[in-house]
Amino acid sequence: MTSIRFPRGIFLGIAAAVVVACMVTSPTMGEDGAAMPPFEPRVDMKTFMEHVLTPAAKIIWSVNGVLIDEKGEHDLSPKSDADWEQIVSGAATLAEATNALMIPRRALDPQWNFYAKNLAEAANKAYLAAEARDPKSIAEVSDRLDGICAACHRHYGLE
Repeated sequence: MTSIRFPRGIFLGIAAAVVVACMVTSPTMGEDGAAMPPFEPRVDMKTFMEHVLTPAAKIIWSVNGVLIDEKGEHDLSPKSDADWEQIVSGAATLAEATNALMIPRRALDPQWNFYAKNLAEAANKAYLAAEARDPKSIAEVSDRLDGICAACHRHYGLE
């Protein structure tokens, strides 16, 4: 039986190429070793913004301020348990939706996840403030959300 002998450098190169090929063709593994599902966006970014992120953010933004009309001033802060539950739902939706922003095929450039993570942190603060029924913190995080969204939209020319 004839054997083929490769120089050590070529053998290591072939071995490395095989390992890389296996990594590229195998599914991503989670921390527990289980295959991760393939994450794919189902709607375009405009639709995602209009139907998921913006409605959730508007719930948080809507409670920060005073409405002035012909009948006088109206404080927009939450007054009832139902008001607070609506804010909890909006903040939870926004916090979880930020994960969908970070689907790899959605990232436009290296800054994308920076903005998404800042949004996630602010949305989580809104969620915690709503759970605690803390109107001052909701007002503060509402302003922070506005700044994060505006900065991202400026960066991507969406103003």
